Amino acid sequence: MTDVETAWAIARRSRVSRIATSSANGRPSANPLYHVVVRGQVWLGTPAWTLAARNAAADPRVSILFEVEGTGDASTRRLARLHGTAEVRTDAPMLRAYNLRAAVKYVVRLRNARNVWAHRAQVPLKRVYHQQSSGRGPSAVIVVTPTRLELLPAGAR
Repeated sequence: MTDVETAWAIARRSRVSRIATSSANGRPSANPLYHVVVRGQVWLGTPAWTLAARNAAADPRVSILFEVEGTGDASTRRLARLHGTAEVRTDAPMLRAYNLRAAVKYVVRLRNARNVWAHRAQVPLKRVYHQQSSGRGPSAVIVVTPTRLELLPAGAR
């Protein structure tokens, strides 16, 4: 497997990515977001009012860090970094497509369903959060088209 293939495998397997963006005046920010890999792009879900979405709309140059925890010590951790161009989408077909893929990745699979069941007491809190968030604006998907993808050394951070 080549480094690029390994990096894509890390991107698909990682649970949370960290997107680095810059505001219109150049102020950097990094935010953890859920993501899915679709046809060579990375889709990240977030409300449109968040800093990540606002910054990606202002300056489409972004970087994403993916991490897969190994078994045991830090030397087994795998990291990949993607640089790319972002587009913030709020249209209903894109939101449905992202939500379906995210549900499969984060909820439907058996090990994820066990996690959801173990944390079922948090469901009412999540509903309140989503109701409050929807009052501030629409949901969004940050669609990132890669310009460069690289595998990082295991000890990097």
